Amino acid sequence: MFFGSRVPPKARDAYGKDAMSGMLGAVMSGMTGPFVAVIARSTLHASELEMALIATAPVIGNLFSLVWANMMEGRRKMPFAIAAWVISRAMYVFVVFATTSPVFVGIILAMNFVQSIAGPAYSALMKEIYPDGERAKIMGYARVCTWSVLVIATLAGGWLLKLRPDMYRYVFPVAAVFGVISAIVFGKIPTYETTGDSEVSLARFARDSVSILHHDPGFRWFSGATFIYGFANFLVAPAYAMYQVDVLGVDTRWASIYTTLSAIVIVISFFYWGSYIDQRRPEKVLAFQMLVWTLIPLIYMVAREPWMLILTALIGGVVGAGNELSYFNGVLYFAPVHRLTQYQAVFAALMGVRGLIAPVIGAYMIKERMFGFSSSEAGAMRCVFIITALMIIISVLVQLEGARRYKSLKNYEE
Repeated sequence: MFFGSRVPPKARDAYGKDAMSGMLGAVMSGMTGPFVAVIARSTLHASELEMALIATAPVIGNLFSLVWANMMEGRRKMPFAIAAWVISRAMYVFVVFATTSPVFVGIILAMNFVQSIAGPAYSALMKEIYPDGERAKIMGYARVCTWSVLVIATLAGGWLLKLRPDMYRYVFPVAAVFGVISAIVFGKIPTYETTGDSEVSLARFARDSVSILHHDPGFRWFSGATFIYGFANFLVAPAYAMYQVDVLGVDTRWASIYTTLSAIVIVISFFYWGSYIDQRRPEKVLAFQMLVWTLIPLIYMVAREPWMLILTALIGGVVGAGNELSYFNGVLYFAPVHRLTQYQAVFAALMGVRGLIAPVIGAYMIKERMFGFSSSEAGAMRCVFIITALMIIISVLVQLEGARRYKSLKNYEE
């Protein structure tokens, strides 16, 4: 497998399966993900509320993260991850029947909801199969393989979807096959750990998990900053999609270009971010990434043609790659091994809360034209862009202040 010689021998087999799984999954993701919002709005004429639901879809299941984490306490995590991935990805087969926006949006919501079950399990699995101090670097190599394939898959998907308006009904089911095979390949990685106590009730587990935010101030500040940052990005998500289609005239071809360019810089960025994050505190790295991300809503503010969003795709690629690894390493930095799924569940649940509320608020602000402060929907969207940039700056300040005040409790124990 690519970059296998750079991976420690004891992690090489797991890395090979992880990378292969990622590449197969990238075929599915590349042929579907970049086009969901455009298909919903441009082809199926989805409403503002439906666009908000699409923006919410990736995290709505995270509201139940404490339930998912409690289910797998004291048990092997791999079966939960594989079952969630197989069932959720297979749902794309039903897109063949999605000729109206409610059906299409419903499938996207259901798929993402089931997929969220794998979240707490995945964190524990990465902790088990990759060694400390090199985890982000190895995951970066796997992501390079994944995103390299995603570039090709996105180009192919964009070309296929332009052939006829309803082509998505056939592309998505084919993509589902690759997604299911990807999950099966990942399931061949040998894992044995059964952290946690299977006898703990959901009520007690939830109570103990929520108390983490009280007893671990460093994690509280880290989670608070990422909550504000994520809330801002979910708030603006419907505006991005509607601004692209309604104001700039973005179609599936442009969506393909954005995703392809983003994927290319993501591939390059993972080489850098992996080693960089392994050697530094995740809060400070994330604060820097957040600050750079502020440029995206500001660029949307002045964009008047589709080509003007190319820079947002490049910035989103570089920073998005770093965000993924920083979030993951941030949770690992604060969480004791025996409570990792709890920490991840709390972090994911907060993500679910912001992901559920923020897009609806953002869509409502646009629909009501900023409660009368704007004379047009386009003007309301630009107001949301400004609010987003200000919220991200606040999240940077909170993240830096938390890093200044606190370290992981594990540091004090040592």
